[in-house]
Amino acid sequence: MAVISGVNGAVYWNEGLTGTAVANSIVFSSGKTITSSTEGGVSSTGIIDFVAIGYKNNMLFTLSGAGTTENNRIFTISTVSTGVMTVVEDVTSSTGPGDTDTGVITFLEAEPGYQELGFYNWAINYKVDLLDKTNFDTSSGGRSYIASIKDWTAKADKYFLSTGNAVNDWTGENVKARFFMNYVASPGATDASHYYEGNTIVTGIDIGTPVDALITQGISFQGVGTLTPQTRDWTWNTTG
Repeated sequence: MAVISGVNGAVYWNEGLTGTAVANSIVFSSGKTITSSTEGGVSSTGIIDFVAIGYKNNMLFTLSGAGTTENNRIFTISTVSTGVMTVVEDVTSSTGPGDTDTGVITFLEAEPGYQELGFYNWAINYKVDLLDKTNFDTSSGGRSYIASIKDWTAKADKYFLSTGNAVNDWTGENVKARFFMNYVASPGATDASHYYEGNTIVTGIDIGTPVDALITQGISFQGVGTLTPQTRDWTWNTTG
């Protein structure tokens, strides 16, 4: 097996962004465009504000509920504006708004999530608590222990950007984080993505401001539940 270079490390997270539209309010157009029409939506104007929800270029989302079933799949955002998404994948054109959809159409952020502002370093500390079960009649050979609750924490570093610094909103929030040892944009059987995945609470953000270097931020994560090693050997825009 080939060695893995640390230069591929990254931290991605998935906020689970969701947008919904009422029946017959989405138009699928040639040119790989998905438009929220004025006939329905989640905002007062009848148009979904994809930008306000948080969708971004290069983010993946799963679309479901479309009457044209070919459009119920994972798409990659190329460009995004208030009521329009242009995607990388082919869109099957509809004959009218929503193409006779009878229920809601849902846009849900998909894996692997989004790499916020270019993390360049991360570290994980994984441990298990031990319970002392030493008795008077068994202590002559030293202490005895049994494993108890597992616990993990993580830290990541990134450069500070003057705009779009969404990480500042993470403190105290529950986020699902992925710590990549090897990130591949289009993983396959011969070139897989390898990463650790788990739910976390962001417990702190530290900012360093040297006079002769970039301003950096250190982020601390408290793991919640299991930290799971993952291998992804199929493309992100398919279910595998």
